[in-house]
Amino acid sequence: MIFALSVWLGLGLAASRAEIAAPELVELPYRVVHDEMIFLRDKDDRRYSVWTDDPAKVPALLAGFNLGFDDLLLKKGEVLVVFLQDDITQVLTGVFYNKTARECFADYAYADIMLKIGPTPEGKKRSRLTVVIFTPPERPSHIGMRATVRGGLSEAVP
Repeated sequence: MIFALSVWLGLGLAASRAEIAAPELVELPYRVVHDEMIFLRDKDDRRYSVWTDDPAKVPALLAGFNLGFDDLLLKKGEVLVVFLQDDITQVLTGVFYNKTARECFADYAYADIMLKIGPTPEGKKRSRLTVVIFTPPERPSHIGMRATVRGGLSEAVP
């Protein structure tokens, strides 16, 4: 009886998985404005992306990361994102739009990098900070990142 139930449930799960369509991904052109391999931030900071599509909010967003660009202009439809990757040996390889979920995300992959650095200060962690500008097909509700810590946060600047 238990075996029959588990087989029945297993077939039901397999059938429900078959109905889920694979996501349709579109690679988006992007430009890297800034890439900092070793950015120190609070150990408890769980953010992996902070972004805006409002040109007026760009200076404050960048100032929050001690970055300043006097000549950085965001055009209509563009999005500026600060990606924070806790594995500093990974590099940005692309920005994608998932048509199925209607969300954007960054793809990171390991680079062949070996580092010899001192201890991290108490209460801090090292992250790779990458500032990117791209134009999504529509305003995103979320900008994610693959190869990141589960439970992290994508934060749109209010």
